[in-house]
Amino acid sequence: MNSLSSSGARISGDDYQHLLGWVCAVESCFPHNNVTHLGIEDPRAGNADDVTIYRNGNSKEFIQVKFSVDGHNKLADIQWLKKLSRSGGASIIQGLFAVWEEQSGNDCKIKIKLYTNRPASGVDGFISVRDGKNGTVISRISNAVKKDLVDHLKTTEEKVEGFLGDLVFGNWQLYDELRKYASICMYCAGLRYDDEAVNIGESIVRKWVTNGKRKLAVSKLRKEVEVLKRPDDIPHKSLLIQAIDRYPVPETATFTLDWVELFDGDEPRVRRKPKDSGMWNDKFRQEIQQAAKLLKSSKDNRILIRGLMRLPTWFTTGVEFGKTAGFEEVVSFQGGEPWSSKGAQINFPVKVVKEKNFSNGSDIAIGISASVDLSDDVLSYINTGVLEVNKYICITPKAGVGNTIFKSDKEVRDWAYNTRDIVRAISRKYNPTQVHLFLAVPSGAALLLGHLWDRMPKTQLYEDGGAVGLYTPSFFIPN
Repeated sequence: MNSLSSSGARISGDDYQHLLGWVCAVESCFPHNNVTHLGIEDPRAGNADDVTIYRNGNSKEFIQVKFSVDGHNKLADIQWLKKLSRSGGASIIQGLFAVWEEQSGNDCKIKIKLYTNRPASGVDGFISVRDGKNGTVISRISNAVKKDLVDHLKTTEEKVEGFLGDLVFGNWQLYDELRKYASICMYCAGLRYDDEAVNIGESIVRKWVTNGKRKLAVSKLRKEVEVLKRPDDIPHKSLLIQAIDRYPVPETATFTLDWVELFDGDEPRVRRKPKDSGMWNDKFRQEIQQAAKLLKSSKDNRILIRGLMRLPTWFTTGVEFGKTAGFEEVVSFQGGEPWSSKGAQINFPVKVVKEKNFSNGSDIAIGISASVDLSDDVLSYINTGVLEVNKYICITPKAGVGNTIFKSDKEVRDWAYNTRDIVRAISRKYNPTQVHLFLAVPSGAALLLGHLWDRMPKTQLYEDGGAVGLYTPSFFIPN
């Protein structure tokens, strides 16, 4: 593998820093973040000068970027943090500690955040035990690691504990991943969000640095970003749901729900059900409802939904932020593009492709397939006898199923209306007590379908259990 020269590494590192600086600049424009000023390479920030965020209430956040050209091959671990510079100067963690010592005190609340494109080590006993919710390690490191830091920093245990309580390790992100996040952040702010716009944003920060603009008031920031404002559009508020994993940079969210620790499993791919099945409706759905209530009370009816969650959660969020509940628009990002419930439609018909009678009760099972036909799995689940239904019906796009079946959100909007209407027709025909709903669609499609799910029978959703023919009940929609 070819490596860049030191000058090449410097340029790449600057690109990453300037991109993160642009993200922070856009985030600072959101009123709920309570930012007063933003610093870029602020000389008053010492060894954590890449970005400084000044908030109301004498609060400061110092962000330092450590970029590696071969970031995907080099780990972020305690040894890397303790390694002295090439000239024999302070290590990374010594430099951050010096900033903390200088800036803390005088009733000033501070946070020091370290961002890198290096993946975190899984075994170092330091970064590897980072709290996924707040990014700190203070409550999880061993006494031996703490003592080692006392020696390395040449300080007291009390100061190490204070420092680690204020030191946050951000989730690692490659440059391209950070660009995708920047695009979503810009969309929320009512700005252009295409690749060219992200490049312009990065260049704006670069000009601040070269022109010596090291600290900008939020009023000035808002004027600077207006060059990318989308015509005839307004910013969106956003709900972030961290269900099976946490979002790398959650600061843009107006409202955040975090359930990761409540699911079984140590990694996202196996987090399919909560430790207590009652949480689906007694906690998760109620928290979504509370988020909807709070956002609606602030007169916000255009909402971006984002996060790492499975299809029943996307669908249920769409229900709670439904059209009949007064939400004008819900949006999610799919493949870098917004899928909105609002806008023109392109004809995208659907059809019933499978119908099987069971004559066992008055309920109906409905499979809604777009990415793949889930009928075999659902029928296998029904045949185990755990679900008593009169019949199973599968609905798909008339054009068939596939991972790229939708070419735009115009098609998705028409699909959602048509699917809703055919489910209503089925309900009128069979008058089921309850619909058991199984989904195999893109996440954004599940959100838009939920947004339209009104005048329906009671609906029980099911979570894919991860094995063929295995499902577990999740959210229940009373309707």
